[in-house]
Amino acid sequence: MVAQVPANFESDSGPDYDVSLAEQCEQRELEMSFKEALSNDKRLIWSSVGFSGTIIMEGYGLAMITYLFASTEFQKKFGESYINEKGETAYLLPYVWQTLFPIMAQVGSIVGILIASPMHRFLGYKKAVLLMLACLAGLTALPFASTSGEILMAGFFLEGIPWGTFQVLSPGYSSEVASLQLRPILTTWNNLCWVIGQLLAAAFIKGFDEISGAWSYRLPFALQWVFIIILLIAVSFAPESPYWHLENGRVPEARAAAKKLVRKGSPERTEEKLALMRHTIHQESRADRESIEGSAWKRYTALLQGSERRRTEIACVTWLIQAMCGSCLIGWAPQFMEQAGLTSSDAYSINIAIPFAGLLGTIASWWLMLKWGRRKIYFWGCLFMGIVLVAEGFSSFVQPDNTRGFVAGGILILFTAIYDLTIGPVCYCIVSEIPSIRYRTPTLSAARGTYLLFNLINYFINPLMFSKTQWNWGPKSGYLYAAICLLGAAYTWLRIPETDGVSARELDILFQHKIKARDFSAPLALQLDGQEQGNIRQVGSHSSIVVDEPKKA
Repeated sequence: MVAQVPANFESDSGPDYDVSLAEQCEQRELEMSFKEALSNDKRLIWSSVGFSGTIIMEGYGLAMITYLFASTEFQKKFGESYINEKGETAYLLPYVWQTLFPIMAQVGSIVGILIASPMHRFLGYKKAVLLMLACLAGLTALPFASTSGEILMAGFFLEGIPWGTFQVLSPGYSSEVASLQLRPILTTWNNLCWVIGQLLAAAFIKGFDEISGAWSYRLPFALQWVFIIILLIAVSFAPESPYWHLENGRVPEARAAAKKLVRKGSPERTEEKLALMRHTIHQESRADRESIEGSAWKRYTALLQGSERRRTEIACVTWLIQAMCGSCLIGWAPQFMEQAGLTSSDAYSINIAIPFAGLLGTIASWWLMLKWGRRKIYFWGCLFMGIVLVAEGFSSFVQPDNTRGFVAGGILILFTAIYDLTIGPVCYCIVSEIPSIRYRTPTLSAARGTYLLFNLINYFINPLMFSKTQWNWGPKSGYLYAAICLLGAAYTWLRIPETDGVSARELDILFQHKIKARDFSAPLALQLDGQEQGNIRQVGSHSSIVVDEPKKA
């Protein structure tokens, strides 16, 4: 199939839109204060929030799977009996189910990620999300009515498919519709939705744990239907991304969508925003006309070519760091604290504080990003998390058992706060901003796929680390993840650029000129864009940059 050429592709007579209007919009967004952005873009915010709400479903579902491992009724139904050290009959979920339940959900998510990009290409963000929400409503019946581990495993796999598509489509939509000042808030809101999902899972499972019988674990499954109905209504009222319409040559539809995103009664703002979007696509088209006119397959292989290869690498490794930095300890918190020495009831009680710490951390990260940007937060987040994880490892020497459990739980709460202040939300911001417009969903699919593949390692080793009959590492597992955090800090310093205050078009320019990560800035992008010929020497205090003569638009 031949890819359609965008309506604003450069012709012999130049671009068919007002370039000065696009530049005016870009400058307006750069100079606009955060307060002005909130006032002017309320409709845009609500549309983005509706799409991001789908991440609540994923956060809730994945957290619920591992949280149920410490549920007494769930263990009775799907576990095996044994005689504990007190001579009492107890139940324990076998290692095979502790491993397969979350892994099958992750495998399902990988399938969802693989189909997310084609679905976006042919259906757009809105129709794809609505379709997946409808599918999820039907698939939820399987784990709700399951009577065996095999049926439950199949249910988690099938539910994982819509969860996977949400992971790609939600941050992609947020990044495309957001203005420059709101971009960090709306992209990191996806992390907050994940935390909200975890918080709801922790609260509901704690509340229903006292119920005897199957309803103690079936009710948390049933509550997913309530979320789905709310999200179907919210997404139905949101417009499609104007970028998607432009990529398919539908300028009138893009104008109508942009009109729904800007302040009501602002036709000038609509035309400005549309012109800037067309200008951004034109910037990419100018550097990559061959891929536009090639096959659909060539558009995906282009992720490993030219400047796209670097952008794909950064997005993939950024999400890989989030997967392997110890964040998995948060999802396994109840069992982790039980292994450290707490009772099931105490573990569930402390576990409720963990999502609250994440909630406060994510909200605080919005202020921090306005002060520090992205790159610096990611770097220092890796370092501080590594230090806390070392302290978590030392907590294994605390005696007696009950005290050790509370100490390990307290450090895990601190770790969660730092994670959701830094790497947790900022990761969503970076991986949403780094890709080019044309390859945003394929890049996000590759990046999130990398996250899920490496997260499978966590699902294999976590049951071994936390089981008293296996490795029995407990809090000592913090040492392993501390070492990975240090490697993440090194990569961040060398490869992840600062995207704060840099528009999508300016990012295209910086990547096309192969600027070093530590030199990324909006002024440099504008300087490169306006350079007719010659060289730029000694930019900043770090490097010497040679600029080829740019092509005239």
